[in-house]
Parts: sequence; C-alpha cells; structure tokens
Amino acid sequence: MTTVTSQARRESGTGRLFSPTLHEPCLHLPAVSSGAALTPALALDYLRELSADIRTGVVLDSDLTLLAGPDALAGAARDLFESAGDAAEMQVVTRDGDVFAARSDRHAIAVVTGRFALPSLIRYDLKLVLADLEGAERPEAPEGAERPEAP
Repeated sequence: MTTVTSQARRESGTGRLFSPTLHEPCLHLPAVSSGAALTPALALDYLRELSADIRTGVVLDSDLTLLAGPDALAGAARDLFESAGDAAEMQVVTRDGDVFAARSDRHAIAVVTGRFALPSLIRYDLKLVLADLEGAERPEAPEGAERPEAP
C-alpha cells in the first residue's frame, strides 16, 4: 500500500519532491531569492547536502566568532584562519581526511571531510555557500561540475 500511495503522489504533480529514481537525488531546488541569505546553521546543513564527504563544519563571522557548528571545532578553525594570513582558501591534508576552509569579507567556513572528497568540488561548494550566506551572486561552477541551486 505504501508504494502505491507514494507512486500516486509522484504522478499527481508533486514529482519535484521525489527523485526520478530511488537512488538519484532531486537536483531542482529553488534558488535563494534576491536579497535573501542563508543563515549560518542552514549554510552548514546545505553543505552537508551538497557533499556526503563533509563530516562536520563551522561558520564564523569576520572576527572569527562562532555562528554555527560545534564549539570543539571552532578553536581549531580560528587557529587555521589566523595562521593562513590573508589566504581566501585553505586545505589541510591529514591521514584520516582533509580540512577545507574559505572566507569572505563577512564570513569564514571550515569543514572536515573524509579522505575521498574531491578538493575542487568542496572548494567550489564553500564559495557557493559563502555567496549564499551574504546574498551575493554565486560563482561559476567548475567545468564538469553541476550543483543544485540553494534551498
């Protein structure tokens, strides 16, 4: 009965809520409206939706004050940003995974990933979410990379 109900919903015009196949995610999410920005907590959730490789992360403001994410990671993220000088993007490779970080004039994001994360996509995702946090224009996707629009 459950399958029949979900199939009936799928065919009743609510298809955007369902993926075309059982294992394929729905890639047609609505765009952020002009002037609207993601909250820091939603930004972290969105990053996790974009990449299954992201284990955890933090969003900081320009003064490196924690806005979202675990307190335990905030200190390490602050140290990373402070030691990176004026670098806009950072990557630290460890035996167990990587740390990716990016910042803009108003926000900084650091995420911890597994070992198999694709660096170019994670860096792009960070830029994309930074733009969404600020309600700014999104960066162009790297060639061959397609990402859904913001929630």
